[in-house]
Amino acid sequence: MKLTKIQWVTLVAILAYLIYEFILIPRWEATLPESDPVIRADIFLIYPVLLILVVISAIQFIRKK
Repeated sequence: MKLTKIQWVTLVAILAYLIYEFILIPRWEATLPESDPVIRADIFLIYPVLLILVVISAIQFIRKK
């Protein structure tokens, strides 16, 4: 099965997010003072973009069948 460009972008975006979330964010959190609350404003941008990409890719996958 051949993937479309959007599906490739979705896969790369999800992989990049996983690296960001599980490798970079813990390193960043470790640099914060103990009394500092962790406020992740970045997820307000990341989650909607990933959701849109996943929905578009799923629609393309279903229509291809």
